[in-house]
This record gives sequence, C-alpha cells and structure tokens, in this order.
Amino acid sequence: MRKGIIAFFLLLCLGFFLALYPIWVLSLTSANKIFFLKVIQPGDTFHLGYLHSIVLSDVWDSFFIDSEHRIVLIETRFQGQGAGLPYGVSPGEQWVREGDWFRITGIRRVVPSIDWRIQAEWKNRFRFQNAPEVDVSAQVGKGLIHIQTEKVRLIYWLGFYLHRAIQSK
Repeated sequence: MRKGIIAFFLLLCLGFFLALYPIWVLSLTSANKIFFLKVIQPGDTFHLGYLHSIVLSDVWDSFFIDSEHRIVLIETRFQGQGAGLPYGVSPGEQWVREGDWFRITGIRRVVPSIDWRIQAEWKNRFRFQNAPEVDVSAQVGKGLIHIQTEKVRLIYWLGFYLHRAIQSK
C-alpha cells in the first residue's frame, strides 16, 4: 500500500512537472482565436503564399526558425514584377530566375512577428514544413492573423489539442 502511494505521488509530481514544462511553439491567431499551434525546433520552416494585390501574381515568403526560436525570412519567390514587389537584392542575397518565377535567396531578416492581412481575393495560403498547404482565406475569411513564436507551458499546448479534438466530435 505504501509503495502504491509513493508511486502515485511520484507520478503526480512527474505529471505536474511535465504540465509546467516550457516548450516553443509557432502560433497563428486571429481575433484571439488560435488558428494554428505547433511545437517548433530550430531549423523548422514555414511558408506564406498570397496573390499580390497590385500585380495579381503569386508570392511565396519562406521562413525558418533559428537557434533562438526567432522567425527569419530566408527567401521570397514571386512571379512578375511591379509596385510592391522586390526589384533588387541586398548584400549577401542572390537574384535567381526560374522560368516565370523570380527568387531572392540568401535573405537573413529576423522578423519579431508577422501581422498578415487575410482576404479571400488574395488566396492566402500557409504551409508548415512540407505539410500540405492550408487555404487560410477559406478558413478565416477576412481578418488579421498574428504569427509569432512563443514559449508556452506544455499544459497549454495539450489543452489546445484536447479542446480541438472535443470540438471536432
């Protein structure tokens, strides 16, 4: 009986410790509603795609998570040129032409967070790593998505996925 109580107490302490364990996540929120929450590691990537509002061509921005869990813009890929699209490169960057696409690589711009305006006509898309892309415009409609990395407690992350699982039933 005594061993059972000790084992239960140790298990309870372990669960409490794990619940408070800090983890890094990438979060996309809209109007205080969590749209996406994923545990991240340095080296993870994500991509934001949209139809440019002036030249009406596709644009894809690629980001990676650095060793300090910061968002870093590493590449911009776009079709055509015009107002609001890149027209040159900074030192260390390369301009590449691939068929109808232009790419600027070698970018290393740390972005503290991203406020991404969503509208159906802009066909906003999100892709984490190599997962299938998500049509954000269809899921959110019109609004503002805030993208950031943050340190949260494991219990917060577990609660998000538990709540999502209950809602999907």
